[in-house]
Amino acid sequence: MKVFLIAALALSVIFNLYQLSISQKPANLLIANSSQAECIKNLRSSTSEADIIGPEFLSGYKALNVSLNSKASFSEEVSGCYFDSYFGNVTVENLADKVRFLRSTGSNSITFFKDANSNEFIVYGKSK
Repeated sequence: MKVFLIAALALSVIFNLYQLSISQKPANLLIANSSQAECIKNLRSSTSEADIIGPEFLSGYKALNVSLNSKASFSEEVSGCYFDSYFGNVTVENLADKVRFLRSTGSNSITFFKDANSNEFIVYGKSK
C-alpha cells in the first residue's frame, strides 16, 4: 500500500509539472489550497495556476507558478498566506503545549513540518 501511494504521488507530481511546463517554464512552483491561492494571487499579479490532478489528499489544491522578486525569498513574499505564526525546535514532548498555545492565540489552522533527518518539528499556525 505504501509503495502504491508513493508511486501515485510521484506520478502526480510528474504529470502536474509536465502540465505546467506546457504553458510556461515554472519559476517558483507552490502548492496551495483555494484560500492560500487567492491570497498569493492578491500579492503577486503574475501568477498562473492549474488544478492538481493526482492523489485524493491533494484534491482541491492548486499548483501555482509564481514570479517572486529576485532579491526576496519565499518567506518574505508569500509565506503570510500559509502561516502567520510558528514555533521551531518543537519536540514530541512539548508538541501538545505548542499547539494549545497557538490555538489560544487565535490560530485555527495548524500545520506541522518535520525533516526526516531531525527529531524536531516546526509548528505553523494561521489565524482566520
